[in-house]
Amino acid sequence: MPSEQSYSTYFPWACIALVLFAVWRRNRARYEGVRALPTPVMQDGAETLWGHEKAIFTGTPGVAIRRWSQEIGLTFRIKAALGAKDILVLGDPGGITHIMHRRIYDYHHSEVVRPRAARLLGKGVGWVEGEEEHRRLRNQLAPALTRENVKAMSHEVRHGVAQVLDELTAHVATEGDEEPLNMVEWMSKLALNVIGRAAFSFDFEGGNGPEARDILDGRHRGVAMAKRKAAFFLLMLLRRFTFLNKLPIPIIQAQGAARAAIHRGVARELLRRDKDIGAKDSSNHRDLLTLMMDAYKSGELTQQLMYDQISTYIVAGHETTSQTLAFTLYELSRHPDKQQRLREELDEFVGEPNYDDFNNRLPYLDAVMKEALRLYPALPYMERVATKEDLIPLRYPVKGPDGRLITEVPISPGQVRAVVVAVVGGVLTADTDTTSFIQAVLIPIIAVHRMDHVWKDADEFRPERWLGDLPPREQLTSGWGNMLSFSDGPRHCPGIRLAVFEYKVVMTNIMKKFLIKDSGYNIQLGISSSLQSWAVGREEEGPWLPVRLELL
Repeated sequence: MPSEQSYSTYFPWACIALVLFAVWRRNRARYEGVRALPTPVMQDGAETLWGHEKAIFTGTPGVAIRRWSQEIGLTFRIKAALGAKDILVLGDPGGITHIMHRRIYDYHHSEVVRPRAARLLGKGVGWVEGEEEHRRLRNQLAPALTRENVKAMSHEVRHGVAQVLDELTAHVATEGDEEPLNMVEWMSKLALNVIGRAAFSFDFEGGNGPEARDILDGRHRGVAMAKRKAAFFLLMLLRRFTFLNKLPIPIIQAQGAARAAIHRGVARELLRRDKDIGAKDSSNHRDLLTLMMDAYKSGELTQQLMYDQISTYIVAGHETTSQTLAFTLYELSRHPDKQQRLREELDEFVGEPNYDDFNNRLPYLDAVMKEALRLYPALPYMERVATKEDLIPLRYPVKGPDGRLITEVPISPGQVRAVVVAVVGGVLTADTDTTSFIQAVLIPIIAVHRMDHVWKDADEFRPERWLGDLPPREQLTSGWGNMLSFSDGPRHCPGIRLAVFEYKVVMTNIMKKFLIKDSGYNIQLGISSSLQSWAVGREEEGPWLPVRLELL
């Protein structure tokens, strides 16, 4: 019979074996859950070396994912480039809502996205991870972006808009309407001017001041470099070898030019004006700068973090609005009937619309804005990595390669832990090693906004759909306007109210001043962190959205 000593010898090993078996079973179940998802056939640009990523990032944004979604379902797995780990593509509205509303703090920016966010925006509210720190930074500035406070910004918004539109009017009066104008350039100047005046009490001089030129030129250089063929290969290398983010590679460092210009000029100037800002009457209108200075003086923000918060709100606050405006004008130039309907609605309105009028009246203006946001979301793809185990529910199940119906996807952290047993100094120890089944969850916003089975005429600019012809609610996401243009959940864009108000002020004034005419150019969409456009035949000139303007 076995002795008591032999039992005591084998018992710890038996326990360890059981633990290892349980861990193996759990990890295998989760691995099988992800591996059971369908994968698109490798064709049409999906090469062995570059996986499916080449089709996604070198083609028109969203097109490849839409095609695959039609073929195999809204949730699937794709092969990454250069042998990197697979990517989970999640286009299911139920799964997206689960992550963005219920578990967003458990899904961090990927190792590709987070360094890019730091370069573009700074290490502020858009970069930080973790619920506590994100909420702290967001709540510090929330009072500046309330409904009442945006109303209080109304005068500064209108003044900032008028500055640039007066210059545009003078330009058209002098040059005529034959030469196409780049709306990316004009709307960027305008949106930067507005965010400077309304949120930071800073005069960008109609987008013509030295600080404005540094910011706009810096961003232009960064976007223009993304059109180079080397940009795709670099993106794939960054995914495989993340240490490259730290090297002085021109294409990478160019992404930070606008942020650096803000730190170098605007942020330092605002800090220098600290005493004047503190002397402002803060009992009513509390802009972003006033709140940042309060937090800085109280020790809640370091100087560097305040700089990063300033650059985050300036870059994100002007670029997304300017893109939506530019795309709107481009579409209206190609749809004169819709332009006329919008102009008639605005002409029938007596007086100048205020904040409440924009929210409660002028339905076609609202529909035009939503349609532009649907077709052209500023952030076409969102990429996240799980930090905790999760089970993503699917509203629309998919069939795996074996024919089984998959209703939920088990997810492990980006690094899945596996127990490793070793004897160290005669003592039995357990350590962890890591292996990974998927590297990221990709939410294809632009594809979700253009799914053919949801929107039918998905690529058509048709604002009328927002006046009562929307798809069934269960087919849509839960974000603002049933879209993801402003993200969703606890990390949604904090400046929605200001962005919507500014957009409608701009469009109201443009429609009164100009007839928007087709330039004859087609555009090509691409990605340089955000959605960008190039005029076909003028790609070397950088981002372009051409229209011709005629004075009314």
